[in-house]
Amino acid sequence: MLRDGSGEVVYENITGNEYNVARSLVDINGIPALLVLSRDSFYFTLLSRGKEILIDCAYADSRNNYNGARMSAGTCGLNIPLSEDYVEVAQNNSNRWSSSIFSFDTSPVFKQKLATNFLLGTIGDVEIYDRYASEEALENALPQKYIKGPSGCFGFKEADVFLVFLNGGSPQLKYLDILRSEEPIGFARKTEDDLKKLATDKCL
Repeated sequence: MLRDGSGEVVYENITGNEYNVARSLVDINGIPALLVLSRDSFYFTLLSRGKEILIDCAYADSRNNYNGARMSAGTCGLNIPLSEDYVEVAQNNSNRWSSSIFSFDTSPVFKQKLATNFLLGTIGDVEIYDRYASEEALENALPQKYIKGPSGCFGFKEADVFLVFLNGGSPQLKYLDILRSEEPIGFARKTEDDLKKLATDKCL
């Protein structure tokens, strides 16, 4: 329900459990949002404009069926009106990423047992990787985000880190959002400058 001084607008079929999918209204960084849990996890941040609710950011945390890679990324600046089929916004992004950003060949890890860094993209002068340190990490879809900047490298270890794209004709990789808490849900956003300050360790 969207309520303001001039009245209320009711949105139906937005939350609830159906077909092993749990949809709930939550807060993300203190702002109303939606969390969808099934085989995959989806997060949607919301904003209000006039008498309607819009989806601002849609995040997906899923697994690529083709190579077993974990896909954790989101798109912001969507401004899509909220409707009962809102989950498709994140699912469509995830499907696109499975054949692009996260379509790398994982055989060096799985067949040759080699720890491998897979380049996902760049934020300015900072390169972003998913690092699979072992076959077990790939089997369990547990990569570590790893960055390389002008002054060195940095690994985020076990943290859940999302690539964040800005919506547009050609979505641009702009930030990394780190899941810092789950109850309540909180993301910490890292800009290019933040990442450069982190990336001072010796590179692997």
